[in-house]
Amino acid sequence: MNRLLRSRFLWELYAGYAFIIVATAIVVGLMLVHDAERGVTDDIRDALQRDAILVRDIAAPFVDAPPDSAFELRIRALGARTGVRYTVIAADGRVLADSNEDPAAMDNHRDRPEIMAAANNGMGTSTRFSRTVAANSMYLAIPVMKQGVLAGFVRTSETLEAISARRAAVRRSVGLAMLLPVLAALVLGLLVARSFTQPLINMTDAARAVAGGQEAPRLHVQRPDEIGELADALNAMTEQLHNQLDTMAADRNKTLAILAGMVEGVVAVDRDERVVHANAAAQAILGIDARTALGRRIWEVMRVVEVSDSLGEAMRQNRVRVSEVRIPTPLKDQVIQLTATPLRNGADQIDGAVVVLHDVSELRQLESVRRDFVANISHELKTPLTAIRGLVETILDDRQMDRDTHDRFIEKIRDQSTRLGNLVSDLLTLSRLESGPGGLRFEAMDLRETVAESVRTQTHVAETKRVDLHLGVPERAVTIEGDSEAMRELVDNLVSNAIKYTPAGGRVDVKLVAENGSAVLEVADTGIGIPPEEQSRVFERFYRVDKARSRQLGGTGLGLSIVKHVALAHGGSVSLKSASGRGSTFRVQLGLKPGETPRREGLAVSQ
Repeated sequence: MNRLLRSRFLWELYAGYAFIIVATAIVVGLMLVHDAERGVTDDIRDALQRDAILVRDIAAPFVDAPPDSAFELRIRALGARTGVRYTVIAADGRVLADSNEDPAAMDNHRDRPEIMAAANNGMGTSTRFSRTVAANSMYLAIPVMKQGVLAGFVRTSETLEAISARRAAVRRSVGLAMLLPVLAALVLGLLVARSFTQPLINMTDAARAVAGGQEAPRLHVQRPDEIGELADALNAMTEQLHNQLDTMAADRNKTLAILAGMVEGVVAVDRDERVVHANAAAQAILGIDARTALGRRIWEVMRVVEVSDSLGEAMRQNRVRVSEVRIPTPLKDQVIQLTATPLRNGADQIDGAVVVLHDVSELRQLESVRRDFVANISHELKTPLTAIRGLVETILDDRQMDRDTHDRFIEKIRDQSTRLGNLVSDLLTLSRLESGPGGLRFEAMDLRETVAESVRTQTHVAETKRVDLHLGVPERAVTIEGDSEAMRELVDNLVSNAIKYTPAGGRVDVKLVAENGSAVLEVADTGIGIPPEEQSRVFERFYRVDKARSRQLGGTGLGLSIVKHVALAHGGSVSLKSASGRGSTFRVQLGLKPGETPRREGLAVSQ
């Protein structure tokens, strides 16, 4: 019973039926009330007319005679008995008698609408507010004729409060008359809706039992209509399904074992786009739980809308659809290749679709790096080559070029050649670093010497730019296992970058310390700094924070990438602390040679 009362179909069916009954009752009731109220108004008007005719016969002898107090008292008595207000008016509009008021205190009534209409048409009616009785009233007036001449008027009136009371009584009567049939129809409708709903609920329960692999009870619906036919069809279908379930279960177990062993994600849906399978790889890629997703529509359980779109289009277009989707993750975006294929049943009809998810993130990342590298190296090589070619062609075309211009062009060719050579040298260094440990020659080396030599070679550049360059190294040796040439590249690039991006009057501090089994090199400057959003990319090849400034200063965009590769090749790390306009500090940490026992002491040496 509770299941029946919770049935949405029951209440939808009953709501439609009840709406029709109630709406019909309201329409019919309104029509009856309208007709009844109009009849009440007509009856009141007819009653006022009859009363006016009656009083006209009484008032005829007095309308053109002097005021008669006995006549006035008679009119008052008549009004008191009937509850209707009577007014006798002379032809010129003077009030001769009134059942409610003193005629002497009343205004001339010749301009009243009902009096004017009665004079012209033989009868006049109007509804308006009466100051005399302080209420809205309905008036009816008829003329009093003597020998074909207008002698006066008789007017009857009744307040609208009395009329409204009679109308309210009519509405109550009609409402009560309609209420009982409506209630009976609603109760009957509920019984009819129940007779349709209960078999449907039983059939729904049976279908759900079959869908859940349970033994469904046989339906006993004895009806000669379509619902009875549906119950018989469900009974036959249930018997056939039970015969096929065992065979299907064995085949399904084999298929699930194959899908579970795949490294690619697999998601299958039926023709209604409900999830029927999702293997472990798909759950990991899409972040779903197969146990809660089974039986639900794909777009309800999955945040990657491209997967549901691919499955839907594969079924609608009846073809294989291949696409890619990028899924954001906390570390990096995951690129998934989607291959959606429609599934067909034994009748070659679309019965669902399956999508295979192949993680191609690493492949796409490698392709992106390759494209970026080719584009950047092409641009970096083309720029100096184009400049050299232009300068050479200008010299060749202008044989009369003056000596100063000629020398200036040759100097520019030399600068561009140097830039090109530096770029090639940096590329060779990166290639050597990426070739693995075999490309480096590791030996014991005192890192103090490498740092001090690098600072000495950069001293002239710093003095030219008016930048204070300071060096601090320990008194004891800082010995590491490393490639001296690679370490020199690392220090040179860090110090050179610091000087380049530090304005005149600034300061660059180079400090080397040995602590906790590591050699730590810090290069700090008071230069332009690096915005937070750029710091994660400064170690990429050819990446420049300020591209125009970097090229103007002669940078190749490979320096920090070389620093990172050298540190990693030596089993170390490199980090950055910086803020826009407040300078930068690069910190390189390398492991000391085994057996070294460093002390935290240093001797500052200014350069």
